[in-house]
Amino acid sequence: MLVCLLVCLTADSSRAQPGSVINRENTLKALFLYNFGSYVEWPAGVFASENEPFEIGVFGQTPVEPVLREIAANKKINGRRIVIRRFASIEALRPCPIVFISDDVDSTTQEIALQSLAGDHVLVVGESAGFAQRGGVVNFVVESNKLRFQINVGAARRRGLKISAKLLSLARIVGAASATAE
Repeated sequence: MLVCLLVCLTADSSRAQPGSVINRENTLKALFLYNFGSYVEWPAGVFASENEPFEIGVFGQTPVEPVLREIAANKKINGRRIVIRRFASIEALRPCPIVFISDDVDSTTQEIALQSLAGDHVLVVGESAGFAQRGGVVNFVVESNKLRFQINVGAARRRGLKISAKLLSLARIVGAASATAE
């Protein structure tokens, strides 16, 4: 599945219809969020039981959420059903294995969110300029009409996350020079 995403990732968006570029980008982001769950290893104890669902948190308004909910209704991550949690405020934010922070969340609130999740084993994913450099683990970026992602391996390490070499090979690495890979 990662290979399929790589093909989609490297496809040029400039030939797509104007409205479909945004839809395609949102679909790709949702697919990546789903796939990140299979290419990241969380420390023991993150899941209380084998039956506990895999939660993906969404903070902020984003057109990625409905696509992610559709994926969650039909797929599993590592044998776990997927539950999407929506966080409307910083006060409601709580750790999930993956938390996606939308670019509609202002940079100050993003900073507070990153700080509030700092001690947790959370793959924090964003889509704002400089997000990975500010301590997010993954950041989506569009370069030359192509969706790419950055990984801050230092932030992943501090959160106790192990990111597979396959996923790291697709990313632009920011932050620490050495990667936490299997």
